[in-house]
Amino acid sequence: MPNPTGDNVTFEVVQAALSDVGMRRANNQDSIAVAVSDEQQWRSRGHFFMVADGMGAHAAGELASKLAVDNVPHTYHKLRSLQAPAALRQAVHKANKLIHDKGQSSAEFNGMGTTCSCLVLLPRAALIAHVGDSRVYRLRCGQLEQLTFDHSLVWEMAAANDTPDENIPACIPKNVITRSLGPHVMVNVDLEGPYEVCPGDKFLLCSDGLTGVVDNDLLAGLLDCLSPSEVVATLVDVANLRGGPDNISVIVVQVAGDDSAVCAVNGDANSCCGTSEKGWLGKLFGSMFGGGSTAPVEQELGGPYGNGPYRHYRSHPDASAVEMAGLCRELAALEQEEDSPLAEYKGIDWPAFHERCQQAASAGDAAKAIEHYAAAVRTLMAQVRSTQPDESGVHRVF
Repeated sequence: MPNPTGDNVTFEVVQAALSDVGMRRANNQDSIAVAVSDEQQWRSRGHFFMVADGMGAHAAGELASKLAVDNVPHTYHKLRSLQAPAALRQAVHKANKLIHDKGQSSAEFNGMGTTCSCLVLLPRAALIAHVGDSRVYRLRCGQLEQLTFDHSLVWEMAAANDTPDENIPACIPKNVITRSLGPHVMVNVDLEGPYEVCPGDKFLLCSDGLTGVVDNDLLAGLLDCLSPSEVVATLVDVANLRGGPDNISVIVVQVAGDDSAVCAVNGDANSCCGTSEKGWLGKLFGSMFGGGSTAPVEQELGGPYGNGPYRHYRSHPDASAVEMAGLCRELAALEQEEDSPLAEYKGIDWPAFHERCQQAASAGDAAKAIEHYAAAVRTLMAQVRSTQPDESGVHRVF
């Protein structure tokens, strides 16, 4: 019988990453870092993933995010004398000083900054270092958890007033962030975790170019039903079809292994060792599989750090399939419009698109329907990108 404890997690992961300029920006100020370790390095320092969303005039934001992704993982791996949490925090602080000093060196770089969301996957735990409003999520057994707190004006006001961020007046801008790397000589870095790592866990790192236009319910549904490579490409395409107002960066990491034992033991996504306060059955299985004798990850890494998870969303494939079906209907309608923004693109295979959508509609299973709808969207968008732009010399915004 499979062991559902975190001790059985191997160093093997499946990951996919994509950073896209979006539909309305001239350059991409996002940067990403992916460093998958061999087994020996994984045991001491883990796999490292990072998203940084830069800000600043001209090329300043692009430079700030590039400095962050170039330096944080490098410094983290170099600080071998420190435990992982201390090394991670210090690496972010050093990157902040580097970006701040660069911002002070020239008027064109003054005030530049970047968000910074890092995920380290160690043998028994996930650690997060976070500044800004990029995000890190974890999906387990159909439940999506936001593991980071948005350092934004909306979220800070909501926390100060002990109310959901949805209750903050619409006049408060959602894109104002309260913390970033670079503008100040010192920065407060959030450490989150350590979180258990279970077979089948999926982690999502992304910039607000994704979360600003794709809601958490659809994120959960697509992440639940698609492979890492499929979900990364689909999320970027959906964000662009919804206007693509900002750069879009997405990293998805799936831990190797089958999650069926994890979900069967727990009945939910709270623990993979079966010893949580979820009733006698979970405790029994936890004892049988050795979970009760496992030392808490906090004993090895300190903590717990932070107060996450901050938000919980359940995957509802049926609702996500309906939403993807609606998006595909909107695209299909553009084929018949004379002034459609797709009229200039002669390389679109509309019959193949319609066939995919029909396969989705007749799938009889929400997860399979999502796979077909997502494939239809990805194929159409790939064909658009491969054709010639219109007379203005740029691809038109949908």
